[in-house]
Amino acid sequence: MTTKAIKEPSKLSMLLKKQKTRDIAFALSIVIPVMLLFSIIRFIPIIQTFCYSFMKKSMIRPGQSFIGLENYSYVLKDPEFRKALVNTFFLAFFSVAGSIIFGLFLASMVNTNRPGMKFFQALLFLPVIVSMVPATLMWKLLFDYNYGFINQVLGIFGIKNIDWINNENIVMWPIIIIGIWKEMGYNMMIFYVGLKSVSKELYESADLDGVNRRQRLFYITLPLIKPITLFVSVMSLIKFIKVFTQAIVMTSGTQSSGNIFKTLVYYIYQQSFQLHSMGRASAGAMILLFIVFVLTFLQMRLEKKD
Repeated sequence: MTTKAIKEPSKLSMLLKKQKTRDIAFALSIVIPVMLLFSIIRFIPIIQTFCYSFMKKSMIRPGQSFIGLENYSYVLKDPEFRKALVNTFFLAFFSVAGSIIFGLFLASMVNTNRPGMKFFQALLFLPVIVSMVPATLMWKLLFDYNYGFINQVLGIFGIKNIDWINNENIVMWPIIIIGIWKEMGYNMMIFYVGLKSVSKELYESADLDGVNRRQRLFYITLPLIKPITLFVSVMSLIKFIKVFTQAIVMTSGTQSSGNIFKTLVYYIYQQSFQLHSMGRASAGAMILLFIVFVLTFLQMRLEKKD
């Protein structure tokens, strides 16, 4: 009887081990192909780009030669690259600030028990799922010099038509507005989750102590959702640093004079597909990757500190 009792648990443990082995094999059969595919479409191109950044390589002529850091030296000294860098960070700063402010404001609105808030929340999220090209074309019509709705509204107040699209010093503002409009719905959802996690008892205690709305915002809400705000800030900044579609769509076509608002990604595109210099384009891409890496590293450090 005792021997049988010993053998049964041993048999059960062997069955459990076999089941665990089968589960691990099944998981690996799913994960390994996905990781291989991810490596092919992500890591291999990054490695190739890194190698090309040290070479003189053309997209239309065969052959390549190692030239060291010449591509990086050219890109960093190029006034067009510096201009694109300034444009990108200027655009990113105001787009991030606007999308966070509006996202938090909208999240506080939908975080109520008022009727219709769920529908309003879904309506505000629609811009996030709209493709960037048709969204930019829609806004381009709104900012049109002759027939745009925005100029017509300004005309009511006696303001002359503004050439939003063809003026290089002004065109960044429509692009910023597009970015805020596209991103604030996503930020709203993230902030909404954060606001839901804040205990209502804190607000009730604050009301009993006579705390006003501004004090509630700065001393209760913002400190408690600081990690979420940091996450949204860094993720939005990374997105806006990679701005390309809205800049090129807004400043090209029959409505514009072809005065392109250059961003970092557009500079890379210009070096590769217009000037056919794969080496310089790769160097610009690696600089952009380094900027994104630094921002991601700072986010991780700040989150760890919090």
